[in-house]
Amino acid sequence: MLLPLSEGAPERIGPYELLARLGAGGMGEVYLGRTPGAAGTHDGTYVAVKTVRRDVLAEPAFRDRFRREIRVASLVSSPYAAAPLGGDADAEVPWLATAYVPGPSLAQAVRRGGPLPVPTVRALGTALARALADLHAAGVLHRDLKPGNVMLAADGPRVIDFGIARSSGATTMTATGMMVGTPSFMSPEHVAGARHVTGASDVFCLGSVLCYAATGEDPFGDGPLAAVLYRVSQAEADLSRVPDELREVIASCLAADPSARPAPARLAELLGGGERASWPQPVLDHIGEYGRELAQLIASGAALREVPAAPLARDQLPTLPPNAPTVPSRPRKPRRSLLAAAVALALAAGGVGAYVWWPEGAEPPADAKRPPGPSAPRIPGVDDRGLADASGVVPQNAAQRPAGWKPWKAKLTAPAFGCSAGETVLVCRTTDGRYEALDTATGRKLWDADLVKDPRDNRSYVGPTGGVFVAGATARPAVHGDAAVLAAGERLQVRDARTGAVRWEKRAAAQQGEGSRPLVADGTVFAATPLTQKYDPEQVGMTAFSLKDGKELWSKALTNASIARFEIRDFEPVAGAQGVVYALGDGGLVAYDAKTGAGLGQVDKEAEDCEKLKVMGAVAYCASTPHNGEEKERLHILDAGTLASKGSLPAPLEELRPEAVGPDAAVSLDDEGLKIHGLKDGALLGSYATKAAPQGLAHALSAPLLAGDQVVYADYSALYTVRLGANGKPAGLEVTAVPGAPGPRAEKAPDPMDGMDYHDMIRSPDVLPIGGIAHIVYDQGVVASVELPK
Repeated sequence: MLLPLSEGAPERIGPYELLARLGAGGMGEVYLGRTPGAAGTHDGTYVAVKTVRRDVLAEPAFRDRFRREIRVASLVSSPYAAAPLGGDADAEVPWLATAYVPGPSLAQAVRRGGPLPVPTVRALGTALARALADLHAAGVLHRDLKPGNVMLAADGPRVIDFGIARSSGATTMTATGMMVGTPSFMSPEHVAGARHVTGASDVFCLGSVLCYAATGEDPFGDGPLAAVLYRVSQAEADLSRVPDELREVIASCLAADPSARPAPARLAELLGGGERASWPQPVLDHIGEYGRELAQLIASGAALREVPAAPLARDQLPTLPPNAPTVPSRPRKPRRSLLAAAVALALAAGGVGAYVWWPEGAEPPADAKRPPGPSAPRIPGVDDRGLADASGVVPQNAAQRPAGWKPWKAKLTAPAFGCSAGETVLVCRTTDGRYEALDTATGRKLWDADLVKDPRDNRSYVGPTGGVFVAGATARPAVHGDAAVLAAGERLQVRDARTGAVRWEKRAAAQQGEGSRPLVADGTVFAATPLTQKYDPEQVGMTAFSLKDGKELWSKALTNASIARFEIRDFEPVAGAQGVVYALGDGGLVAYDAKTGAGLGQVDKEAEDCEKLKVMGAVAYCASTPHNGEEKERLHILDAGTLASKGSLPAPLEELRPEAVGPDAAVSLDDEGLKIHGLKDGALLGSYATKAAPQGLAHALSAPLLAGDQVVYADYSALYTVRLGANGKPAGLEVTAVPGAPGPRAEKAPDPMDGMDYHDMIRSPDVLPIGGIAHIVYDQGVVASVELPK
């Protein structure tokens, strides 16, 4: 869909006026442009203009390669390919233009609507085979035919992106042995090296594309990159789910011997799909969205540009309606007279934000401002990040208060090291690598568990050189409804939250870093898993398991290449919301469809240093983590569906590292105190100094959460709450003493030879608010349960 031109984007490239942004590729931005004099018309003069990032231009031979790409593209002449319209490799910003195709890619269409019917696949394949025939007749090899490079227009498909195409008579543009293409849609010749690729290789890739169109899956499966490439190299395709009518012809395309594959013209005959694809209604609807958006842009007579600071205004914050689809589509930005809707924020009784769309100019009904209803939704569990979306927003529902609850205090048998709570159970990891569970009504111990029973491995500490060691490689727990999800060593367990009985167990990578934990959302457990028989921190994936029975649903690799030790990060799931699960991979944060594992997007280069994510509605926030002293932390705002950057934030928010982000305010906590910033303009709405420990003593502060309509955090003496009113405006700080709180203490100095044990450190308490109750867990194992102020 069309995206606004970012601030500073050029008004014109070559002969084309830029109207909007179509997305970003590996080399740079792709824009929607039009030729002079085409305003107000829809005559095919709208173009996709691919540009090149300035940092890529630093490569000495790049302009020569790009010049060859333009020359190769100019050879393409086919009604089934996006027409090349020119380019300039010597411009200050090199560019290449092709006809714009207003429609989704095949990948997008299948991801939304599912596999295509057999007649449609036949017609699609016939058109793509004819496209290859035309390319090969012109002496051009595509070399990267994949679902993302097949655009679906109302009158049929178009092949796009000749970025790695080359003339069949030219020398290769890549070094000997370098693979060219997309791994899941390569041919065996791609795997063998670029010099081996021929026209038959394009036919092999087309076979994979047709398998994907017919089944929604690639014939060579998922998993570690090396495993996928091996299956491709051996042509070991799984066509079991391909409809019988298509299996033989697709199998012929995927023959191991290139000479056994049909030529494109013969393939078109075998498919017999006719002259034009007849799209099913969901695809037609999808194409129609692109057409309507283009028509609206044409009617406006102006380019689509970002409104400074407006994306975060309360009446413009892009959100998902309550009946939004499982995978959120990219929301449209506000734009001049074409703003299709205004957002009304309805605050539920418990203080959680619910988003409702109203037509432009219409006033929402009075009851929309505070709709009737007894309480906020029930939440399955909470930890120091809040819920699975990691936003720090935790609705409070009085119905979740444990039966018979009254204030209590208890003591774990070892220092606490990360906890999670549900309605009836609080589970903590301890510094000796075990788990302990308490009854949330009384504080009574329910059960404990040790997944790595090795007395030599019961110490969590920071070594003298800064290395972190966690006993048993034990992760933080996750309580979700009646289940407790635990991970230690290479074991992932789901237990009955009340009894501790094991329901199922799988292999997992468990603890990647000090804050690692399994993620539970949408009835699914997402966990880091090893890609090799022996666990290797450089080879990590993410697997989705059914919470109910442990059935493996899908798995993805998070690392794809050899990684230097200093580049190893906590490769694992980080958040889940609205049918999307987010993970940190070796290329940065990435989004997947939670049900299918289909890739939805990855952060742009400017945000690739982000390691954590907070999702709020249709936007997400992440703070980059600098890896040298010259860089500064920076807050980014991203599209929650694709992780594409959504423009700049108001200046006061750019260097903020928020602990919680609600509908109206961002909350941060540092040595200076608690700060609450408005999301509309970044203004500081309120700040509260933290209480200093007496001289010679120390304490720590918990991460603040937005519990209902109040900010909640604790130190070693008290619970602190700040109620938020309209637009996030704070109404003052309230202090509640915590019975049994340990108070500040002297901290033991680290041993220069042996480092420092976690049980000796001054560490942040966990505040876990649920049902109007705050369970506060201190580092030495003291637990107190108190009522939140009303």
